[in-house]
Amino acid sequence: MMDYTTSFVFFLVSLGLFTVALSSLAVVDRSVIGARWLAASTALDFLKTSLQGLIGYAPRYITVWLANEINIASFVLMFLGLRWFINRTPFRNWVAATIVVANMALYAGIYHSELRLWSFTVAALPVLGIMTALTWMLARQREPRFLVASRLTAVFLGAHIVVLLYRCVLSLHGLSAATALVPWSNPLWMYSMLAIMLTSYCLLLLYILFTVVEMHSSVALAAGIDALTGALNRRALLKHASRELSRCERQQRPVAMIAMDLDNFKRVNDTHGHGGGDVALCAFVDLVKEQLRPEDMVARIGGEEFILMLPGTDATGAARIAETLRHGLEQMRVHYDGRMIVMTVSAGITEQRAGDSLSSMLKRADNLLYRAKSAGRNRVILEEEIPHAKPVLVERFETVTPRPTPIARMLERR
Repeated sequence: MMDYTTSFVFFLVSLGLFTVALSSLAVVDRSVIGARWLAASTALDFLKTSLQGLIGYAPRYITVWLANEINIASFVLMFLGLRWFINRTPFRNWVAATIVVANMALYAGIYHSELRLWSFTVAALPVLGIMTALTWMLARQREPRFLVASRLTAVFLGAHIVVLLYRCVLSLHGLSAATALVPWSNPLWMYSMLAIMLTSYCLLLLYILFTVVEMHSSVALAAGIDALTGALNRRALLKHASRELSRCERQQRPVAMIAMDLDNFKRVNDTHGHGGGDVALCAFVDLVKEQLRPEDMVARIGGEEFILMLPGTDATGAARIAETLRHGLEQMRVHYDGRMIVMTVSAGITEQRAGDSLSSMLKRADNLLYRAKSAGRNRVILEEEIPHAKPVLVERFETVTPRPTPIARMLERR
């Protein structure tokens, strides 16, 4: 019993430390939403384990029933957290959510009835379902940066499933009615609980690994940011866009690319100086970012040439975005040094095809951009020219602090 008590206290302290660690990481980088879910899951796990430690000192509906309900909620948050790292789309499976809630209500009814031997199995059902879904998702994911963490997590989740199923069998057949009220009197029940603690501890370590990998990727991404405009640079585009193309192809989602070039930008530099040109570039990127979603990418690949990558968007949707940007820039007035900078932009749009590579998409988009330039500039070219929106008189006042001019163009224009 001492061995179990020591292990229990060690696990409880570990849960507290991991809760603090994950919460700190979530606060340091608020963009890692998965870390928030995992921190909340670990906090609930800590609360559940604390309640279980009060067996014999507090009412059983607190130490058993409430603890198991909290345990189910903890696994739901764990699912949302790990799923965020693999699949950034919102979770909208309301049927699964309804089943979990209904099961929690069923467990409450069974626990307070005469069917207490079945209560553990009923409480374990949603946990088993959640872990099975997670194991399947993690085992199938192919993103290189999460490959090791995903495979290890799938292994430990699988082990957790096996042990939990064994405990369900024990609760139904291996424990007498008297033992069910004092489960620690059964060595098999106690040792299987120690196995649960071991797999849970390993999963806590992997929570940290997922979070650190994501934060490292964010730092690496920051190294690929254009210092002037805040857009990605060419190097970062080649890295992240190739990965996004592969992901969209696996998920059978469309992905569109827009090549954009500011028209006659040399005239802006000649008229307003390079300081004015820098302000104009920053204002354009700000305009683009206002229209994009978090998963979209904008990269500066040349002096005034940009690439937009839009996962989950087809060519028609990309054309609407490009036309909105073209019209918005046409109506925008950037105030610099007491004068107004007026700009227009041309765009070429393509969509990923079967067997497409990033280079082939870039080439097609660049060819379409060249057609837009040749056709008179200030237009969007898809397969057919997109009609211009009706002009609206709008002035946009931008207060942009001039930034230093780059020493040289580090990226080769296409």
